Amino acid sequence: MKYIFDSSAMFKAIKENKIEILVGNCTLELARYEMGNILWKNYTLQAKVTDQELKSLAKLIKQTLNIMEIIQINCNEEEILDAATKLKITFYDASYVHYAKTKELTLITEDAELLKKITPYIKASKLNNITNQTK
Repeated sequence: MKYIFDSSAMFKAIKENKIEILVGNCTLELARYEMGNILWKNYTLQAKVTDQELKSLAKLIKQTLNIMEIIQINCNEEEILDAATKLKITFYDASYVHYAKTKELTLITEDAELLKKITPYIKASKLNNITNQTK
């Protein structure tokens, strides 16, 4: 089974050293920017990582994105906006939902509130649910 990962699930996989689950799976190009923002928050606003950890995580994110299939939004803005308004979620989240639905992928996210809203619409799960299945 192939999955599409949002940035919350990707970051958790990286932090928990479960990168192998990401190999050959998908994410959106916008995940690169979301992951950068997660690093920025962890370092600048929350002081959860040191300078060295920040640099190491940035390098690891770059390497991780190189082993994943990166999907471009490519002129699907209207459909994504429709999903966002219908499900009452952000355009960012709706982008993942749209591609999960159109490519028949399971969306992996750590956002519990998002999961509640989208599971009637698409297949979705948390990282731990799929890593437990592959053991």
